[in-house]
Amino acid sequence: MGIPREQLVRTVAVSPGKVFGSHCIQNLSRFYHLIPSCSVEEGFSVLKRAMIVVTLLALSDIAAAQNSRFTVFAGYVYGNTNYASSQRTSLHGWEASLEGLRLRPWLTFVVDGSSQGGWNQFPISCVTVPICTPAIPDVRVKQYTFVAGPQVSRFRGNFREFAHVLAGATRVNVATTGFFDSQTKWTAGAGGGVDYQWRGPFSLRVQADYLRMNVFGMHQNMIRASTGLVVRF
Repeated sequence: MGIPREQLVRTVAVSPGKVFGSHCIQNLSRFYHLIPSCSVEEGFSVLKRAMIVVTLLALSDIAAAQNSRFTVFAGYVYGNTNYASSQRTSLHGWEASLEGLRLRPWLTFVVDGSSQGGWNQFPISCVTVPICTPAIPDVRVKQYTFVAGPQVSRFRGNFREFAHVLAGATRVNVATTGFFDSQTKWTAGAGGGVDYQWRGPFSLRVQADYLRMNVFGMHQNMIRASTGLVVRF
């Protein structure tokens, strides 16, 4: 003998023989059962609210994983450039950056600073140094670069790819026995890299940049590569 259609209440099984609604939990002997104290509208209302809460939590987790408020990077940097001679030199040091001011989910603003040192040939006038030799002497080089600019990024699983355009200034100090000189000039460049999510807020980064400088009356085309640790807040 069937039950009239208007008396049937659609239910959702949460365990064998049980359903949930706004104010009823009742054992069932069959999948459809008459529940006088619950309405179809109330049952669907509770289910709809639960689905909305779960969806919002899932979306918030995705946004939190991809859109950190601040991203800090610090690590080792290698540079290769020349100054006042054709000889290129290798520089070693540290680099650090702070990423924030999220303009879009994929667009941020980054500031970057680095310090590197090494040796490079540098022509020194005999007027400056009393003792002159035909060979161009090596001088101790210290380079400080500060640049900033927009950065775009996207996520692929545990990897975050990014690219940026940077502009700022570079200061170079050259020194040897009886000689010292320094200049601060504009710098512009571009580059990018990849972050690999390691654990929690920590990631590992590999990055490379091309920097165009103009110190000591010459143009420099510098290649800079860095690697280190990333922390997201």
